[in-house]
Amino acid sequence: MPTIKDIAKIAGVSTATVSRIINGKGEAKQETIDLVMKVVKDLEYHPNKIAKSLRQGKSNLIPVMIPNLDNPFFGELVGAIEHEAAKYGLRVSICNTDDSREKVEYFLTNMIDNYAFGAIICTLKVTEKDLVSLEEKGIHTVTVDRSHFEHAFSSINIDQLNGAFIATRHLIERGTKKNVLICGPEIEPMSSERVKGYQLALQSNELSFSKVIYGDYTLQSGYEITNKIIEDGIEFDGIHASNDLMALGALRCCLDHNLVVPRDVKIVGNDDLSIDKYFNPRLTSLSQMNERVSQAVINELINLSEKRNTPQKTVMSPELVVRETT
Repeated sequence: MPTIKDIAKIAGVSTATVSRIINGKGEAKQETIDLVMKVVKDLEYHPNKIAKSLRQGKSNLIPVMIPNLDNPFFGELVGAIEHEAAKYGLRVSICNTDDSREKVEYFLTNMIDNYAFGAIICTLKVTEKDLVSLEEKGIHTVTVDRSHFEHAFSSINIDQLNGAFIATRHLIERGTKKNVLICGPEIEPMSSERVKGYQLALQSNELSFSKVIYGDYTLQSGYEITNKIIEDGIEFDGIHASNDLMALGALRCCLDHNLVVPRDVKIVGNDDLSIDKYFNPRLTSLSQMNERVSQAVINELINLSEKRNTPQKTVMSPELVVRETT
């Protein structure tokens, strides 16, 4: 395996000059740069990234810790983050925790062992104590969306209260009078935010009908909840689901019961997944702003790494994407 010494010997320059050129640092004549880079190419030299990480105390690796891969939302979010990170020569590593504390602890140790550039946290199983521990090891973090504690570190969140208000208001503006909220698990803090937004929209329009049912973000959950509402004889004409999988499950159930969407029931999801536009009818949904979130989270990690600013907390409002279900 060729080394910097080999390149320096063939190019007739010092190892320090080679190091500066391949790392894009320092001054050198263009002809020297061209010569060194030609030798690098001819020898098929690849820097020892582990050794470089040991020297610098930081790699180009950004672990993204997510709760699961069953929900396509997290796959699309990680994809957007990976695309943005690549612009800066940073590499993303997916840490699928399955919401297991044991797996979380494994990934936390792995981040430290691999001198992670920074970490993106999108799971409730990471505690404030974990963030403090990573910070002490020189690993900056940004929590995204599912963070549930008031911590001193960076976070980027979508305003879920406002999102539920926007979705419910949209249903009401389209003529619905009896709107159901199919929410995520009741123990999650953002579920209570969504309930507040839903109820605020009802109150703003002087509607007394209120029905909140808690699911688990799966297709089956959305289907079974809607099926029980129908079997119990509860009249409804609008559904806002806290993620697109539950919304699509609700849509399938309505169609199976010969309810015409959007004539009989209007439905709004929450994610704006790429698959939404391929269903019949196409799903209206709240965009979770993956592109903007990805740009913000990578910029934040870079700014923290270069000590440009102190930890920032950013809240973004979701945007409604109107399609055929409303």
